[in-house]
Amino acid sequence: MPRISRSGKFSLGNRGWPGWTRRAAVGIALFTPAAAVAQAQSTAPAEPRYTLRHSIGDDMPEWLSLGGEFRVRAEGRSGLGFAADRNDDYSLWRVRIDIGIQPVDWLKFGFQGQDARAPGIRDSVPNIGAFSDGFDVRQAYTQLGRDDSPVTVTVGRQLLAYGDQRLVGALDWANTARVFDAVKVRIQRPGSELDIFSASVVQNDPGRRINQSAEGNNLHGFYGSFRRVIPHVILEPYVLWQTTPAATNELNIRGDLDRYTAGMRVWNDDLGPWDYGGALVRQWGNLAGAPIEAWGYYAEVGHTLDASLSPRLFAEYTFGSGDEDPADGKVGGFVDVYPTAHRWYGYNDLVGWRNVKNIRLGTELWPGPKVRLQFDFHSFWLANRRDALYNVGGRLSVKAPEGGAAETKIGDEVNATVAYDPSKVIGIEVVAGHMFPGPFLKANSPGYGNTFVYLSFIYRF
Repeated sequence: MPRISRSGKFSLGNRGWPGWTRRAAVGIALFTPAAAVAQAQSTAPAEPRYTLRHSIGDDMPEWLSLGGEFRVRAEGRSGLGFAADRNDDYSLWRVRIDIGIQPVDWLKFGFQGQDARAPGIRDSVPNIGAFSDGFDVRQAYTQLGRDDSPVTVTVGRQLLAYGDQRLVGALDWANTARVFDAVKVRIQRPGSELDIFSASVVQNDPGRRINQSAEGNNLHGFYGSFRRVIPHVILEPYVLWQTTPAATNELNIRGDLDRYTAGMRVWNDDLGPWDYGGALVRQWGNLAGAPIEAWGYYAEVGHTLDASLSPRLFAEYTFGSGDEDPADGKVGGFVDVYPTAHRWYGYNDLVGWRNVKNIRLGTELWPGPKVRLQFDFHSFWLANRRDALYNVGGRLSVKAPEGGAAETKIGDEVNATVAYDPSKVIGIEVVAGHMFPGPFLKANSPGYGNTFVYLSFIYRF
């Protein structure tokens, strides 16, 4: 099974990072390549991810490492906005350069530069920073302590990716991806580890020379992993505190956001052909004075057959609460913070973990050691008929009619993936997805099917 990576950061009680702290977090690290994200086992398919440390040549000094990646992807979308005449075809490419310096075993500096472009993409695309951003500092951090030390401290611009990344992830599938300016303390013992962090997400802005994190737009918390509490079970408890100084609630009142997300992820270890995973998550706090009361959960089970192609069959159910009454001054919609959600709710990115019920069925096949096939089927419903459909980024996509939707069935999506890795440094992937509109989309949008295809090539050096 592919593995998912994760890493983290701690919450200091401040609502916001002081200006000098954010500048230090970037400046301290202007020597660091891509920060290594600790690898954690997972029953979920991992996002395509490159290896961060590749030595170039045998004559390099041991304290220096160089590496990087080149990735190009051609994408085609039809049925944008569920309309028949809205299509888009474009290419995405990015280059990353990694530099690592480790003068002693307890001190590391890392730097990663990134140049991401989107030739041919339409000018009106929302959130252009997710697609295109000229050469910039993607990562820059300092790590005190060895990777296996009881305590390590990492300061600077770095990755945060936890568990199966449904709540906090690096979003590496996207062209510009996601990083944080953060202070992270990792405490680890045999069979357990705990990350405590204080972070601010970096805003990808093509118009800015060096990207910055927004003052007061913070994520604090802890994320643990414990393997010895229950045999063959990994427990991952977490608490996240998200703050924003200027937010608007459903009554159009502006104010502060304080959203707390607490939960437990549970998954298996060493169960032979069987695997499972699941989580229960609760959210509370306030949005510009409006109380937040939301929750979500998911459960997945998989079984790998002892047969030709080593097929793994899997089934999953996901629930994210919606808002029962958009005018009552209470916030009931579940928000999945900073996720890497592309694989969990369909490749077309039309549905996210908010106001949704999702049944996911599929299989993985291995025709050879370098080739993987995957087929997914999703069936989507609104969790609450009075709330809207939200896309994978949590943005409102299709409104429910006044008084609520007559039908809650959103639609069905099918995805197919072919991944081929001819060598350790080359990866090729082809993906196709199509959304078949259900009664909700047919009644409240143009009701046309949505198709997404892409071809990706990556070279790591």
